[in-house]
Amino acid sequence: MEIIREFYGGTSIDSNDVESIMRKGKVELKYYKIISNITNKKNRNQKFGIEVVKKYVNNNIVSEEKKEIFNCIEKEEVADRILELLKVNKVSPINVVDILQDLSAKKKSLLIK
Repeated sequence: MEIIREFYGGTSIDSNDVESIMRKGKVELKYYKIISNITNKKNRNQKFGIEVVKKYVNNNIVSEEKKEIFNCIEKEEVADRILELLKVNKVSPINVVDILQDLSAKKKSLLIK
């Protein structure tokens, strides 16, 4: 199985989002599409996943948190729509699984395990 990470987009959390965080530091969020090429004897199949990375900088000290969800989406168009939704709403790694599970229950377009 071959895995490719493709940068989708990024955003930052500013004082309009959470004023107390911005007084103390800077928060950046990055979103990646994970493409898994799965090959078996009969065919080649692609599955898509999502990675969310949160980088927090405070007084030149950097901390990073990330969450990867592999092979949870069957169609690339769906992965792109979900990544855009996550980016626009500034979803962090700690919340991404809950968001994907909610979307999965409503849309039946994901294979969340």
